[in-house]
Amino acid sequence: MKNKGQTAMEYLMTYGWAILIIIVVVAALYAMGVFSTKGGVTCSPCFSYFALVDYSQTVGTLRVRNGARTIQIDSVVSSPDAGAITTACPAATPCESGSDIDITSVPNIAGTNEIITITYTDKSSDLQHTDTATIHNK
Repeated sequence: MKNKGQTAMEYLMTYGWAILIIIVVVAALYAMGVFSTKGGVTCSPCFSYFALVDYSQTVGTLRVRNGARTIQIDSVVSSPDAGAITTACPAATPCESGSDIDITSVPNIAGTNEIITITYTDKSSDLQHTDTATIHNK
């Protein structure tokens, strides 16, 4: 026969682990934005090199953050609209690492998915890369 202290301790340990697992799962869901009620723009799949910062639908500007290297933007293409898109870093000006890049003249993505393709040259290696994201409203 078990004593009462051991039984109580087993009970607390069993439910303690269950509660801890529930807290970890809820925290992970919160970090992924599952409980977020605010609207906004997301990307899925997102850029692999750039971080999506914000999108202003009223002015048609998409702001992305440059990665760890200094780059030069060669072109930005939007699909399916294929509009004329410009960036805050013109072709002759390199974008420093960690800087925000404003991509202007992005078509209105209300209720649609827009595929943005950025072609850039890494200034340290002079190799050209392409990065693509599908941007959509929540």
